[in-house]
This record gives sequence, C-alpha cells and structure tokens, in this order.
Amino acid sequence: MKMNSVKDFEAKEVLKYFFEPRNVAIIGASHHESKPGYHVLENFVVNKEKGVFKGEVYPINPKGGEILGLKVYRSVLEIPSEVDHAVIIVPAAIVPKVLEECGKKGVKAVTIISSGFSEIGNIELEEEVKRIAKKYKIRIIGPNGLGVFSPYTGVDTIFLPPFKKNGYGKELLSTPRPQKGYIALISQSGAFGTSALDYTAGI
Repeated sequence: MKMNSVKDFEAKEVLKYFFEPRNVAIIGASHHESKPGYHVLENFVVNKEKGVFKGEVYPINPKGGEILGLKVYRSVLEIPSEVDHAVIIVPAAIVPKVLEECGKKGVKAVTIISSGFSEIGNIELEEEVKRIAKKYKIRIIGPNGLGVFSPYTGVDTIFLPPFKKNGYGKELLSTPRPQKGYIALISQSGAFGTSALDYTAGI
C-alpha cells in the first residue's frame, strides 16, 4: 500500500490498533457464560491459546476476581501496561464514564458493542461519546455493533459464540467464524454481517 500523505499513514496506524493490537481490554467482561461480555473475552482467550492472538488480554469488571483464568481489573486505569484496543460491553449510560477512563489511559482504539444510543433516540448520549472521543483523539467502531473479526490476528469482538449448547447439553454450531482468505467485508447491518459469516464459513 502506497502512502500518499500523513493522513494515509495515520489511517493505517489506527486500523493497526483495531486489527493488530499488542493487547486488548474487555470492559464489561462477565463471569456469566450467557453474557456477551463472557463470549467476547472467551474469543480472545481461545485465540490466544491457539497461538493466533499474540497480545495480552485484560478483563475489566468492577467486581474484580478472575474469569477464564485471567485476573480481572476493576478499571482500565488499573492495567499496568499501555492499552491499544478496548472493547466496551457495558450499559449505555456507563459508556461515557468508561470511555473517559480509556482516554486518560491513552487507549487508541475502542470498539463499543453496547446498544442504547441514537438507534433508540438517545442522541444526547451518543453526542457525549463523540465529544469524549474527540477530546482524547480516540477512534471508535460502534456503538451498537458487532465490532471486528480477523482470522489472521485472532481479534474477535463478535459477542455471538461459534457454538451453543441445546437443552440436552449437546454442542451445536451457532455463529461460525470463517477461515483465512483474501476478502474483507464491511457491513452496516449486524444481521447481514452474521449472515455473511455463515455464508463464508460454508453454512
């Protein structure tokens, strides 16, 4: 890719934080297997175990403790290292607070999975998120989205698990992840995006 300007270079650097982060903070990581915050954390943990995701994974939950064998930090500000990418999965009303903390921490890229913004008329809350992002120069994907997925780097913020168990405890394919390829897909619609995942995975 030929760089034509400083802006081109900056754009590529920003994408690197989303798709090739040195580490990721899951803000809203949950102890409950039924919660989106559990599934997103599990995605990164599994991909790290497979050797696909090379970075560190930091679960964030005010309750602290441990999830999936990882120490849980009560705030992104408690993490001892810099943070490249934060995934926010908390109630909409709390998003500005945690985004402000991300700004103070120096987080470069944030994926907001949380819903409850302009899509339901909560325009002022979304404007507050924009204001904070501009203040700290944070790049955002979201809110109310699935985020990003890369089979090359192991970044997977999709909160829909690849497999689910039915009432009899049998594991069934749910939202499969496609293998490595040469096509990138950007979707405004989460429903279309997940349908595309099914298609590219051969379902």
